[in-house]
Amino acid sequence: MKLNPFAMMREEFDGTGIVFDPDRNKAISLNRTGVIVWNVLAKGGTGADAVRALLAEFPDASEKQASLDVAKFLDILREKALLSGD
Repeated sequence: MKLNPFAMMREEFDGTGIVFDPDRNKAISLNRTGVIVWNVLAKGGTGADAVRALLAEFPDASEKQASLDVAKFLDILREKALLSGD
């Protein structure tokens, strides 16, 4: 799994973020969860690593919900050509 190397993410002061895709001249906003997942992927992590990071940040979340959230976010990134591979 690899992020688009040209996409850039800027984290905001409140933990949210913005991803800019220069290939399409578009931006998407990320909530805190999205920023955590993006940062894990940017360091070469996997979807499973992202789930663990979410559970560490949000200990009251269930593993099932974290897994569903990560899977949905990865699908969105693939749709927007910001992520390739499995």
